[in-house]
Formats: sequence, structure tokens, C-alpha cells
Amino acid sequence: MKPSEVFAILFLFIHGVSARLEDDKLCYILDVVLVIYGIVLTVLYVRLRMCLKSGGKSKVESGTGEGIYQGLTPHAQDTYETIQVKKMQV
Repeated sequence: MKPSEVFAILFLFIHGVSARLEDDKLCYILDVVLVIYGIVLTVLYVRLRMCLKSGGKSKVESGTGEGIYQGLTPHAQDTYETIQVKKMQV
């Protein structure tokens, strides 16, 4: 399933439940959804950090040369020109 389909199903489920539940019970259900969401994000973040520390290389580091800047070359001419200010005599 695509993430958009999952969100659509959850939205329809929560909307259908909210029509039958009181406000207090709906808040508890939404709190549980947010806690589960927070736990999932935390686990994914820690897993990513552990993967990078254990010797896994990021996409930029794994390439040869300078990574994404490899094909770029500097301009031969300076982009900005210095403005010469003439002092007026008083």
C-alpha cells in the first residue's frame, strides 16, 4: 500500500469513529496514534544514526572524487566587478 492510501484509510477510520464517540474518547485515540507515530519516527532515526556510525557510508561519501560537485568547474572570470567610486571635490 502507498503511504497516501494508508493515511486515507486512517482518516476515514478516525472520521467514522469520531461520529460515534464522545470527545474524550476521541482524544485518547488520537493520543495513541501520535505516540505510535513518535515511536516509529524515533526508531527510524536511531536506526539511521547507528547505521552511519557503524561504518555505513552516505551517498556523498561513497562516491569517488568530490561527490556531487565532481562535474562542476569554476568560472574563468570573476562574477562580480568592483565599482570604482569617484570622489567629488567640494
